[in-house]
Amino acid sequence: MKITINGQDYTAALDAVRPLTIERKLNEPSVCQLWLSLPANGNLSMPLRNQSIAVAGDDGTYYFTGYIVVSPLPEYAGLATEGPRYRVAIQALSDELLLDQIVMPHSTGATGESAGALMTALVTRAGVSRLSTQGLSLSSAVSNFVPDPGASWSKSAGQVASMARAAYRAINGALTVSPVQNTVHTLNETDGSLNLAALTFTASVKRGMANDVTVCGDHEPVAYVTEYFLGDGATTQFYLTASPYFSALSKSTIIRELFNEAQINQSVWGVTGGAGYLSLGAGGLAMNGGNGVDGETLLTWLDPVEMGGTLLLEAVGVTLALGSTGVLAGFFVGLDRQATCIAGFQATAQQGTGAVTLQPLIQGSPVGSAYAINPAYQYTLRVRVHCPENERELAIYRSFGDNGAITSGGELNVAPANIQMEIQQYVKGVGGMPVTLYDGAITSLPGACNVVAASSINLNGTMRALNLTNLGSGWVVSAPPSGSPYTRRVGMTAEAAECHLERTGKVVFYNGNVPVAGEQIAVSYRTVGRAVGRAVNTASQQALAQAGMPTEASWVGSVTNPPARSSADCRNAALAIEQASAGVSALWSGTYKGTRFSFSADVWPGDALLLNVPSTSLNAQVVVRTVTLSYRASYPDLVEYAIAFANDWADDLAIKTSTTVPADAWLPAPVTLTVLANLLGLTVTSLNGSTVTVNANATPPTGGGFEIRTMDFAFMAGTDPSLVMRSTQSSMTFSRICANDRFYIRMFDGSTPPNYSEFSTALFINLPLGS
Repeated sequence: MKITINGQDYTAALDAVRPLTIERKLNEPSVCQLWLSLPANGNLSMPLRNQSIAVAGDDGTYYFTGYIVVSPLPEYAGLATEGPRYRVAIQALSDELLLDQIVMPHSTGATGESAGALMTALVTRAGVSRLSTQGLSLSSAVSNFVPDPGASWSKSAGQVASMARAAYRAINGALTVSPVQNTVHTLNETDGSLNLAALTFTASVKRGMANDVTVCGDHEPVAYVTEYFLGDGATTQFYLTASPYFSALSKSTIIRELFNEAQINQSVWGVTGGAGYLSLGAGGLAMNGGNGVDGETLLTWLDPVEMGGTLLLEAVGVTLALGSTGVLAGFFVGLDRQATCIAGFQATAQQGTGAVTLQPLIQGSPVGSAYAINPAYQYTLRVRVHCPENERELAIYRSFGDNGAITSGGELNVAPANIQMEIQQYVKGVGGMPVTLYDGAITSLPGACNVVAASSINLNGTMRALNLTNLGSGWVVSAPPSGSPYTRRVGMTAEAAECHLERTGKVVFYNGNVPVAGEQIAVSYRTVGRAVGRAVNTASQQALAQAGMPTEASWVGSVTNPPARSSADCRNAALAIEQASAGVSALWSGTYKGTRFSFSADVWPGDALLLNVPSTSLNAQVVVRTVTLSYRASYPDLVEYAIAFANDWADDLAIKTSTTVPADAWLPAPVTLTVLANLLGLTVTSLNGSTVTVNANATPPTGGGFEIRTMDFAFMAGTDPSLVMRSTQSSMTFSRICANDRFYIRMFDGSTPPNYSEFSTALFINLPLGS
């Protein structure tokens, strides 16, 4: 064994009284502790805090590399001829200490990335380049990752790795991440590689086998509501029938960039292109031309943003010189070229004069109105995007059972979007009226996009700030007594908005924007419910019935990571858990002790032990959770291992659970729920004081159609007082009932009993009858 501290060999100074120990835990930093007895002649200096340390075997295996974290502590060892002697205690943490010492920038998360890409991004955000990221290539998808506020690098990296059911390591200056059980150590009774006396299984009564699993999750958006009000020229506040869905306040501000630092913060921004094209100056972001090639000079937010709910992207204090070409304030997908811009502002220079116009760029094509830019003025550009779905990619839940790997979830929520784009001119700090350049919709919005502050072909100008905010789930459209419907600007007054939705359940219009008498206001939003899902392992229950035993073994609790943001997530989590928890090997846990000679390779947390014990008919694979290595001076190296192992249900691994059940969870949850598509495209084609006409804009299933009721969650076969009508036609006309109508619409199929859309599309109509 060779022990090197700050490049100097301390192997001979290893104290023989106490062993060198290395403690490894799954997806946590490793800890090394040893004692040194330094020679009296002083040819070895006293180690210091923050010095590097490496422990390597005679065969070249690196058991530990890291840094001394506390000043070495002297411990009295006895009296020698030259006076008192001391052994020095050394405590060190593995290489990720370099990253953990950095305060990580705030992040509201990233969507649609792989585990390897997320780990690499975490290293980039830490701004430390001393650790190689070549081994961070794991392609396992992580649908949505949000780091805990203030979390260290290693905690966030451990969270990412766990979500991918993977294990990360920091050793010898390199970071790696690989699937759990990627390395299998075979221990066989028949060939003597397994020491039966060193194997111990443990049992716990805290958690047993489960074949009926109910998972509770977060609050989720449920019904797709469009609520109608009638303006009277004076009323500024309209109270909604239900509380609208909002994400947590901590997630409402996604980007708040003032461009007021000495240089571009590359821990949150990715910069491409030649030197000097994009930099920071007195006016904020300075755009100094480009190489003339689309997509090669970019300033991009590092974290892909989930395109759910209502988003407001705002570029403040924009100036553009003559001849500028490129894209500003855009949502991009793919290669970040203009053809992949979902929504942004395209700057175009006229030949000859160089005069610049800004025009909305929607799905790669310029549409809407063009606006002529005056180089002497500043402008604010705003893109509002409203998607009826808040969770665009379902969480992925991973486990391991008797039949191997288990994966559930990861489906995409395909959804349309409304887009509104505007420009506001400022002259000497005084803002003019915002001008709407585009007010339209697209049929399919990507689940995640890159936010690009500037994509320069030849942009010359400045940008004072860039902001991205999640405004919740609301969207407001007005229809004047004589005129076409138009989108109201949602947000704060500082964002030149006309109104905003409050979490308390009302829409408030600002002074100067009060709906006129006879103006019809349509407020779209999602209501709030509790996510719950359930799954049953029928094969397990049938096997128990045949054995004459009670068939049901239930577990009810919550999943905390990956977060269950919807009932669909809860069902997927329950499906993964019931497949693992009903297995024979679900609750296997225990310990094993051996030496380096017992294994063909070094053992790390996340590895698997394949235990073959014919004498007790055991052939099992278990997951290593912790490894404690002990070493005393010996030749050849005699490294001892104390291994703790546990399978997924015995100790949470990729799915973190809690026995907490929210008070508002509606239990018992339905079993084997089959849901049809929600009616996201339903439109109201006619609304008056006596009737409503809607178009579902969906093809009815064979043997099914559309059902309208006055009560939500009351959908079923048969007739009762809440039923308004059933129809096999997409277009439906039905009578209003009162001045405050409440209608809920779902699709159903020809099954017995019928299956329905998971959530209703609701119409809340606060309009007089007979008008």
